[in-house]
Amino acid sequence: MKNKEIWIEENILHYNHFNNLETLDIDLMKYAYVHILGGIPYLYIFSDTEHYISTELDDFNHVYRELSQIFNFDDETFFTISKNRIENEKVKIWRKNFAKNYQFLEGDFQDGDFGYEIYTEPKQMLSWDTTYNELETKGYIEYYTSSYGTQYARFKYPVRVEDILINQLELYVDNVIRNRPIQEFYVDLYDNTHSDQSYKELRDFWLNEDIDVDDFGWERDDQCYLRFQFAEGIAASIRYDYDDESTYSDGSTSLHFYNERPYEHFLINENYEKIIEVSELLPFDKSIEINLNHMENDSIKHIPIMIKNLLRDNSGIWFDRKNQKVGFSGTDTALILNNENIKSFTVINYLPGRGPGYSQLTVKTNDADNLDIFTADTHFFDSYVQPLREITGKVVNIPEAYYND
Repeated sequence: MKNKEIWIEENILHYNHFNNLETLDIDLMKYAYVHILGGIPYLYIFSDTEHYISTELDDFNHVYRELSQIFNFDDETFFTISKNRIENEKVKIWRKNFAKNYQFLEGDFQDGDFGYEIYTEPKQMLSWDTTYNELETKGYIEYYTSSYGTQYARFKYPVRVEDILINQLELYVDNVIRNRPIQEFYVDLYDNTHSDQSYKELRDFWLNEDIDVDDFGWERDDQCYLRFQFAEGIAASIRYDYDDESTYSDGSTSLHFYNERPYEHFLINENYEKIIEVSELLPFDKSIEINLNHMENDSIKHIPIMIKNLLRDNSGIWFDRKNQKVGFSGTDTALILNNENIKSFTVINYLPGRGPGYSQLTVKTNDADNLDIFTADTHFFDSYVQPLREITGKVVNIPEAYYND
């Protein structure tokens, strides 16, 4: 609304934050704190992202009381902390209560190396090799988009992973290749106490009580985190955050499963290797690893045998005029792009500052992707700028170097 700094309209909270108008869907709120920053009390709310709302906004008190009436905030704590204004003090004034969303099943399931089971009717056992497309085709998942534009998917049915049954297991699906196996599963697990009980149950269930925690992660006053090998090619992690000076807590344990299987068949590029021609070659004087991997980018392939023979143990760039390909040979893999899909290149040099100095060679494609190809020492790629322009016919930008502060 014009000239207002904060208001609620149709369950959307609008507020001014450093002259930017921010919005918050109050139906997505998970927890709220009062936090003193720079001598100013803030209402901190977490939904699917963080919101710091200044109490000095015009009409804040009216909106606060409206929210408190809906969510039953701890008003006494909020106003006491706000009045005392002790720098960086923060106290929780509300947390959403979630139903327990996991249970341990009786029996001794030994199918973790194979995969997981969807509790449809009838139940369906799926391999860890199942792809995003296959889950979507079978109707097992539904997509949703966060308020900041990131896409996710959640299972519509409970999922059993060995002896634990999980409600609403989720997937990261933003910028993934849909014909690849799922790379990461995650869920926030709540027990009835909204405490670290969920973390302790998972730890004790999956790990021996006599383990050395330092071999798997840490258990500190502010956070507990363990990562371990769950099954063949599958890692798992559990994390619980406590209320601390620098952290907030919603009382859940974050559980992740990571698919670390290699799937090297996606690197095979036999059709191109049969017709490859090397029109121009820009060899480097050392080996540099490609910053991309074949599970995230379909243009990552095996280094062609011809290129290996030409570059030997070093990296470099080749241009195939006949097939209109530009290739970037790394340590173990290569990025092979259609020249017509390349919009421009950029060499960025970072001088040593608070952080280290280094240089990046990036490519912007017509698909609007910015791909970081190589990282090397500062100014390493400078001598390749003009040759790269000449052999590809593309713009190669090289802005002035700046300090890595």
